Amino acid sequence: MANIEPKPHVYLGNKYSTALPYKYPTTVVGPSLEVKNQTRAIHGQALIRQLNSFREQFRINAELDLPPEIVRDDVIYIEFTSEWGYALQFESLDQDTTRTYDFQLLTTRVEKGIVNGNEMTRFHATVLVKQGAISAFIRKIEQYLVENIFKKDPDTDEKIDTGNPKNYKLVNNISSIRLATLRSFWADEPEIPFPNTNDSIWWEVWFRKSSNDRENIGRALNNLEAVGCIIGRSELVLTEHRVRLVKATIGQLTQSLLFLDSLAELRKPQEVADFISHRNVNNIDRKEYLEDLIQRTEISDDLLPVLVCILDSGVNNQHPVLSQLMPDEFLYTYNEAWGVGDGAGNGGHGTAVAALAIYGDFVDALSNAASIVVRHSVESYKIYQDNDANDPDLYAAITEGAVNTPLIDRPENQRVYCLTVTDKTLAFRGRPSAWSAAIDKIVLGLSFDPFYPQIMVISSGNVSLQRHEDYPGVNRDESIHDPAQAYNAIAVGAYTRKDRIDAATGLTALAPNGGMSPCNSTSLNWETQWPNKPDVVFEGGNSSTDGTSVSDHDSLKLFSADSEYPNYVFRPFGDTSASAALAAKMIAELRSSFPDLWPETIRALLIHSANWTTIMADPQAIRRFNETQKRELLRTFGYGVPNLERALNSATNSVTLIAEREIKPFKRVGQTVSFDEYHLYTLPWPADVLRDLGEADATLIITLSYYIEPNPGGKRYLKNYHYHSHGLDFAVIKAGEPVRIFERRVSAVTEIPNDERNGIGEPWTIGRLGSKGSIRKDYITMSAVEMSERNIIAIFPKNGWYRTRKKLKRFDSRVRYSLIVTIETPEMDIYTPVSNRISNEVPATPA
Repeated sequence: MANIEPKPHVYLGNKYSTALPYKYPTTVVGPSLEVKNQTRAIHGQALIRQLNSFREQFRINAELDLPPEIVRDDVIYIEFTSEWGYALQFESLDQDTTRTYDFQLLTTRVEKGIVNGNEMTRFHATVLVKQGAISAFIRKIEQYLVENIFKKDPDTDEKIDTGNPKNYKLVNNISSIRLATLRSFWADEPEIPFPNTNDSIWWEVWFRKSSNDRENIGRALNNLEAVGCIIGRSELVLTEHRVRLVKATIGQLTQSLLFLDSLAELRKPQEVADFISHRNVNNIDRKEYLEDLIQRTEISDDLLPVLVCILDSGVNNQHPVLSQLMPDEFLYTYNEAWGVGDGAGNGGHGTAVAALAIYGDFVDALSNAASIVVRHSVESYKIYQDNDANDPDLYAAITEGAVNTPLIDRPENQRVYCLTVTDKTLAFRGRPSAWSAAIDKIVLGLSFDPFYPQIMVISSGNVSLQRHEDYPGVNRDESIHDPAQAYNAIAVGAYTRKDRIDAATGLTALAPNGGMSPCNSTSLNWETQWPNKPDVVFEGGNSSTDGTSVSDHDSLKLFSADSEYPNYVFRPFGDTSASAALAAKMIAELRSSFPDLWPETIRALLIHSANWTTIMADPQAIRRFNETQKRELLRTFGYGVPNLERALNSATNSVTLIAEREIKPFKRVGQTVSFDEYHLYTLPWPADVLRDLGEADATLIITLSYYIEPNPGGKRYLKNYHYHSHGLDFAVIKAGEPVRIFERRVSAVTEIPNDERNGIGEPWTIGRLGSKGSIRKDYITMSAVEMSERNIIAIFPKNGWYRTRKKLKRFDSRVRYSLIVTIETPEMDIYTPVSNRISNEVPATPA
């Protein structure tokens, strides 16, 4: 088994031309409601033996030597595990609907694993049981052993033996029954793994509400204190739970809580937002939080070479979280009469965006006692003022001037531009506008002399709070706002993990944890030839509902700096502006870590690291999605939620190869313009290791990033390649395919304008729907032995106005692209053989 540890990405240079991983999924056996075939007598008797062992556990618990203060209930927790590829009949494990119960289902979780070379899933159910429940479960299995299910013949009314045992849907799919451990209660997997530590850490402990809440919680707190735990002062009351923060080791929680009947779940803490926003908390207490945050902030001494340039309402740089990072000369304005300060009311807007771009969500920053190392800073160019709006037609020019001005003053700094001003009044349905075309020009680098490619994030625009009552249907109809349809920019939408709100309010969270934020706009109503937007999603907060109406609630928002400091310190903040700020923060961290990589490559790393939550798309289900479902996924969430650790590092079982190249797509031959070249590459494949893995799954993730040159013009919108200069795509050799046949296949594709046949017949996850725009990502899983033969890829050009608009004489242009290729296996070390093969190349190591 490989030791899964961070490793530097591998930069290929020019030696291998370009590296691109292929993905070919094997048949994935996912969970279903089907029932597994079992040998009735053997299976039933095995489960009865396991259940009988729990009778003794009640006696053991009662006689266990514990501190005298520990209170015990006559209960135990057991965990049912399903067979691989099958679901449990959860309703049969729960008596929650009855006032008096012998057993109660508490939590469920999904486990993914590799079984016989196939990726499969199984379910775990944690159940609270009293002594009487053991007999109840045994009776169900005894019925399974000796009784069959009869059904009535509709014609004769006779009872017909079906041949199926009683309770077979429950019993057949149970693989094992065992005592639950503390991990059985962890509710944040798979996104947040169970803490693998012996240290004392903060936990969010969820207790079940009952008729005698105070007594039960009091006994639990008594047990926690008896074993030396630290208990937070605040309590969050939810509809079915009471939540407390507890600092403890795994052993302390096990010793104190697994002997009581009140434990329901364990989660990662998220409490500070409720506290610092509470109306009873005065400004003095908030400033204590602020002072602690400032003291824990360590500013890098490397002159902060990366800057996030905020294009918004201006910034109050006197706020303590910004004053050390944002001198007055970092502030600009389009209109001198506006000034440079934050011109948005109600706590400001640009100030909050700037603070998020440095610290991220203050809920996390204030919850964590660790030091915060800042390696980038922020600039501000004010492009709007409340009650003094610009004509939307001017924003193209305003934006172009805004990005140039700070660059002239500090040309040595790398930048991430963050635009959080959008216009929803013009419904382009994805078609380019003057503003979005200006963005494409800026990012490509044509707005600068000399040519200087950039990276820009744009908030995708919000669904107004007044329309959240129609969530999620309204989000399908709300088009992403201008100019976020720009090809080269990163359009950032919003999802949410914030779903906790005090039950005393009578409110609940509108969106589910991991789902689409109510503010998120989409490109579902766009014409199909335009790019899929957003590109990625970040946290944007949630809304609350009483079942009839919808409202904002502080505990469901992010927190950031208030522009009206010192009168106010923090403010709740959210929507896609917050999401864009978080994206800018991550990109700045990537630019700080990889200062020599192109902007196209940084964009590729961001999107390459992204994945969908299980709420957005179950990993098992997505492979069975039809084209309509895939389009809805891409045009709602883009490629999902980026992961910084994954963007920064490879791992022992996951090697990421990075290539940056130029290609010449077209050439003039006589009076016509035709395709010129494509790149053919042989990857440094760990073929021997892959063959040794046999039928085990291996996954390849390919991200191709390039910038187009825009050519806006209304009559040319009928064909999208008349707007963009060129397109690029990739192809991977098939198993057993001769190279000459592969080359012929690729060349044939390039000779057909806008052809999308690449990948036909192979189970790429996204397929041809991902070929829109100037970022292309896809992945495929296959047996490792098959992957060992598929180490040749091609990058080939597709049509654009460089070819079709001959009189503009751009057909001889060379264009850049970045390629990110990741090979993943379940646990085998594939990094070392790849690294050894290219040891003379320079690893892309974070600075």
